Amino acid sequence: MRLPLAAPAARRALRLALGLTLVAVVGVSAMPTPATAAPTGAAHSAPAPRPADQVEPASVGGPAIGAKANRVGVNAVGIDLCAQVAYAAGFRNNPLVTAVAVAMAESSCNPSAVGSNGPTAGCPNGSLDRGLWQINNCYHPTVTDTCAYTAQCNANAAYSISSGGSNWQPWSTYNNGAYAGYLSAAQAAVARLGGTGDPPAVTGTILANPSLNIRTGPGTTYGIAGSVAYGTTVRIACYTFGEYVSGGYWPSSTWDRITNPATGVTGYVADTWVNTTYDVKTMVGRC
Repeated sequence: MRLPLAAPAARRALRLALGLTLVAVVGVSAMPTPATAAPTGAAHSAPAPRPADQVEPASVGGPAIGAKANRVGVNAVGIDLCAQVAYAAGFRNNPLVTAVAVAMAESSCNPSAVGSNGPTAGCPNGSLDRGLWQINNCYHPTVTDTCAYTAQCNANAAYSISSGGSNWQPWSTYNNGAYAGYLSAAQAAVARLGGTGDPPAVTGTILANPSLNIRTGPGTTYGIAGSVAYGTTVRIACYTFGEYVSGGYWPSSTWDRITNPATGVTGYVADTWVNTTYDVKTMVGRC
């Protein structure tokens, strides 16, 4: 769950009114008021992917010339560059790995890679696929050549076009499965980020005041493994779907598997009570 910048007054009042009911349902001892519980500076949610027949392609042709020549011996410098700029653009965990694999399939992670295409629908004069994620110059003219051939700017464009890593349909190498041949190498590159040997941690902040029950499964019918205090930053391992929670800040059936750093207890909490920078489903994989 991620908070909107400002909840409408009517919705805020309704959620406060639902507070007493939610106490019994989710195991929250008190409903936090937005003034005390909602952190400032929450970002906008990533836009939902458009239907397949409305998606503007990011790359029209296949991989740039020579992009597959190094499939066996992956260029470590190139793939690490893709991992670094993809992470900086906002990709996290599973979407981050997918982003790196797609870039390898598209360009071998060469910032100068270019692919030439013949006429296509809407582009009668042909087009070019440019840079790491082969951003097409006809379908995405707002991405200038200067941006497309700059590693970080290309990654930022890929993040936007993919709706934060939730929609890879615009890339031909994703649709034809070519990216899958690079997933292991991409995972290794992600693991090398920061030199820790582990993928970057995904964290969230508990919004339930004064505490939130940690369940053994994704619902209130599961046992209570422990609790976590309001304001605690927890590590999120994955998400799943379970009992629908109608209250909180963003009612949904999403549950996060978290670890309480104070006690080491691991279990499930309703995502509606966990504030994350982006939609958790674009940041971690499914449990």
